[in-house]
Amino acid sequence: MCSGNFPVEVTKDQPVSVLWARAPMEADDQCSVLLHGSLYKGPPNGNEKVDSLVGNLLGKIAEEVTNQDGRGWTSSDGNGFSVSSLCTSQFEMRSTGPPLYVDINGSFSFNAIGLNGRRYILPYIWDQNIRNCALKLSEACTTNLVILKQPSSYMRVGVGVNRSDGLQPYLPNQQCKWKIDIPKAKFLSFNVHYFSIAPDSDDLLQVCPSDSSDHDGCTVISTATKDLFTKFKLMGSEAYVKFVSGDSVSFESRGWELKYTAGLCSGNEDIYNSYGLIGYDTSNGMSYVRGLNCRWLLHGKPGTGVSLTFTRINISKDLDFIAIFSSTSREIVNFTGSYNGSNLPQVNLTGKVTIMFNTQTEEGDGWSANYYLSSPGKPSNRALLFVLVFVLVAMAVSFSIGVVVLALLQRRRGRKRNLTPLDPNESFVLVGSDFLREENRIGQGHSAVVYRAVLADGRSVAVKSLKDTESRMEPEEEILLKSSSHPNIVSLLGSSRDELPGRSMVFELMGRGSLSYNLRKKGETLSWEQRLEIALQISSAIQMLHMYMKPPVFHGNITSDNILLDEFCNAKLGGFGSARYCNAVEITDGEEDTSETAEDMWSFGILLLELLAGEPLLNRNDYRNFGSLKEMNEIMGDQEFVDQRLGLPSDDCKIVALTKFGDIAKWCVSGILRVDDENPKIGDVVSGLQQVKQLFHSASR
Repeated sequence: MCSGNFPVEVTKDQPVSVLWARAPMEADDQCSVLLHGSLYKGPPNGNEKVDSLVGNLLGKIAEEVTNQDGRGWTSSDGNGFSVSSLCTSQFEMRSTGPPLYVDINGSFSFNAIGLNGRRYILPYIWDQNIRNCALKLSEACTTNLVILKQPSSYMRVGVGVNRSDGLQPYLPNQQCKWKIDIPKAKFLSFNVHYFSIAPDSDDLLQVCPSDSSDHDGCTVISTATKDLFTKFKLMGSEAYVKFVSGDSVSFESRGWELKYTAGLCSGNEDIYNSYGLIGYDTSNGMSYVRGLNCRWLLHGKPGTGVSLTFTRINISKDLDFIAIFSSTSREIVNFTGSYNGSNLPQVNLTGKVTIMFNTQTEEGDGWSANYYLSSPGKPSNRALLFVLVFVLVAMAVSFSIGVVVLALLQRRRGRKRNLTPLDPNESFVLVGSDFLREENRIGQGHSAVVYRAVLADGRSVAVKSLKDTESRMEPEEEILLKSSSHPNIVSLLGSSRDELPGRSMVFELMGRGSLSYNLRKKGETLSWEQRLEIALQISSAIQMLHMYMKPPVFHGNITSDNILLDEFCNAKLGGFGSARYCNAVEITDGEEDTSETAEDMWSFGILLLELLAGEPLLNRNDYRNFGSLKEMNEIMGDQEFVDQRLGLPSDDCKIVALTKFGDIAKWCVSGILRVDDENPKIGDVVSGLQQVKQLFHSASR
């Protein structure tokens, strides 16, 4: 029918002779593969040759001039549709032929409308938004129950993926049933992506918590309720989805598409293992879904170390959060947004630690973290509950008697200093007020004096007494409340606001004293390994203040006098009298850049130099005036600057490690000379010091 010459009238009275150039055809061959089947009623323009010619020309253009997905040509009006030869093959072998519209009189077929309302049959429309053919036939659902076990998937009737005017109505007399069965799911979240059912139709979509016929608890979605149930949730791990279509389906009833996602965490998960991996990570098959409220409880014994090293964080910024709480239920830090590389946080705490994850969006990949408990607790035994209650009652009676006796003793021994403990499960009283004597003084700053004191239970503590009775203690106390659970920040035990002279805070006593004292008097006992460890511990404390506190905290007094050591040379950062919240001016790679944080980094660089030199630097401010790193190198020298009591190590790897340690120190000190992207950030400094430690210890292997 299409062989030979035939005329085409391009404009009025201007015919053009067209010659088909095709392979030899059978006698019953038609001009186009699209022009056959039971749905074809005739050419839209009354001339099969012309209509076939238009379609074939557009098909050739689609093959030669491709869009970014390589399957067709994009029209210029920006509607996202393409002419594509790809779709044709889907319909070649079907007896019905391709899906086509029929005019109201049933005299011709078409699948596209062009300028001036002209109809065409094109070799097929590709919808870029859905990556599918826009005239894909509706598929009938089976009568069997379909069981879905994926954490996230779709259910649809009709062509729910295709939201264009080219949809076919779904089929009549369908009975579709799905069962969602995710054993580990805490809840199932549903999102209606598409819903097109004629207003006068009785067809309904039901989502039920069970297969019961009474429909209790079911969510019913119809034309009247579709705007009310675009998103909804069912608690539990199972759901049944049902759809039944009637005897007659209007052309306006194109179908629907429903997406579900399984929430795989809700409530608490208690963890007593020494180490492992926790998180909510979509790469492990979990679905990132709105409404997650997950908690992980890491049960470390009181006072023992608990560390979290995040390996991935990609959650919706300012809407979804990971929050970390200390054993006293105080929020220590929270994270939102994306972190990678050296910006991935590491958090060190003590005792029982709670990690909470909340989502308000479905935009994210989740997070994961390695945890380590240095001394895990043991699960509680409910069988001992009765005994425990009895013991608690006995303890309460004993405590009441003790309070009365203690009050009588206080009357005899004079006025005592009462303290407000931070832990609501703990109470303590200082024995007498005579600790405010010169022989008990263990430190002094410009605003406070620190004394050694003893609690009623025999514990030794450090009491920081403010010189100015009118001075405000609240900023320092508030910052310490949020940060002192960090293992390298001095622990605040309580505070006093009674009538005794001055206002006081009570801290744990660090038995070995300040780093400054130890460098001056006991420097030969602090090995290079211990000094590297001290540097790492204090950098971790600064990382807590600069990166994980919101807003970030400016310490303002990072000196060797404010670095305190315990009997095992573990270091903690103290001296928070000048600390305050920063005024952030810029965020770079997850860190907030401020002039205050730059000042802290300079002070930390000086501290690193003191660890190298083995003594406090008397004229710290001289190190603010370097014009360049070269000038700093000339003044510092090489071996002369290294603590001569230890000398240089004999191993080359250790020498290289100390050289890198010195480079990090100079980098921190020189950062205050400039304001640019090369300024040292605490996250990068921590990573650098970890490399130094690895390099130093590699020499011993």
